[in-house]
Amino acid sequence: MGQQIINDLNNVTIGGSYAGGNIVTNNYYVHQTEERVQEGKNDKTIFLSYNWHDGETADRIDKYLSRISGITVKRDVRDIGAWKSIREFMKSIRDQDYAVLIVSDSYLKSKNCMFEVTEMMKEREYADRIFPAVVETGIYDPLVCAEYIKYWQQECDKLEAAIKGLDPAGTVELAEDLRRYKSIASSIGEFLSMVADRNNPDIQEVEIQIEKAILKS
Repeated sequence: MGQQIINDLNNVTIGGSYAGGNIVTNNYYVHQTEERVQEGKNDKTIFLSYNWHDGETADRIDKYLSRISGITVKRDVRDIGAWKSIREFMKSIRDQDYAVLIVSDSYLKSKNCMFEVTEMMKEREYADRIFPAVVETGIYDPLVCAEYIKYWQQECDKLEAAIKGLDPAGTVELAEDLRRYKSIASSIGEFLSMVADRNNPDIQEVEIQIEKAILKS
């Protein structure tokens, strides 16, 4: 029996980047064949970017897309292993084929969510690889957009004031945070304009439209 288990596990990796990812239909189990694993490597990958306040919407989109053959959804609750870097996972948004962004008020005021946005915006033609799932419909109003830009400018000012006067030797990471805040502040206007210009599907059926767009590509 022991020898049989060893043979069954040959060339199969257990764990990897997943942390309890058994709710994804294309998660690889030990009993699957090596051919199925190789097939899964060609799946289209989708990074799910969201604020935890929007967990219910994220769960719905995740569950729907994960059932589609040929699609793998990358999500923090599965793909960040214990004691692994959250920031490195967020940076991996650039490595995926697509990204679904659940754009809510909480999302637009979250440094982690907006960091993922600025990382994605570093890619050429990033707009063709993202699917905004718009919760905060106020973004279609220029006055509301101006408030989000002001919010991040104020966050920059507050952090800059907090760092001022401190020994630079002890503020290296804070200075890096400030750089990220400034990147968000300078990019959020472009991001909001791009999202507001799109014919975004209703949030209640956005996952259906995402499926159609991906399968058509």
